[in-house]
Amino acid sequence: MAEFNSYLLGKARKSVGNITLCYTRSKNIAKAKVFTRKDNPTPEILAQRARMKVLVQLSRSLLPVIRKGFVGIGKGSTSNAFVAANMKAVTVNEKNEATVNFEQLLVAAGIINPPKVTVTYSEENQKFIFEQEGQEEEDGFALADDQVYGVLYETERERARLVALRARGESGSTSYALPDEWDNTKVKVYCFATLKNGKRSSDSLLIQ
Repeated sequence: MAEFNSYLLGKARKSVGNITLCYTRSKNIAKAKVFTRKDNPTPEILAQRARMKVLVQLSRSLLPVIRKGFVGIGKGSTSNAFVAANMKAVTVNEKNEATVNFEQLLVAAGIINPPKVTVTYSEENQKFIFEQEGQEEEDGFALADDQVYGVLYETERERARLVALRARGESGSTSYALPDEWDNTKVKVYCFATLKNGKRSSDSLLIQ
């Protein structure tokens, strides 16, 4: 607390930042605000925080994917939608250490039909080879011009690649070279589809 005289402020009664000004006993007084926090988190809260932390970090690595895969989901950002959708894909042990179950992870979510895609890895060429099966249209859930995507995520380096494949109505093969320094044995591969205008998506499927 400090006393001061101010011809400019006069009888000051306001807050500026963490300072509160008041006028009492014919004096201007400046007081620092005191911030206190009562925080005694339960085990459930600690586990929830651990899940949130690992998913927020993962969302940053997958950001280009999430921006396409979670468009139109909820009222918040695509990253928030990704975190909310994947809370059950993270397990937390007694030490509050979180582990992502990549088999359950969704890198896209939505109401349109998932595509039909398989993937193999060629050791000789060091390429992932996506094989896509053309699908018939289904009103409201699948259009021939829907865009299909593949997603590569290297779990050790926490790096992702979004691979544009073919339109849903087409069949064919698309190859993608293994990025430098990636370990193909630690790559998770997903696929999903979006409307041609990108405003809706399907749920993602783990294909490797």
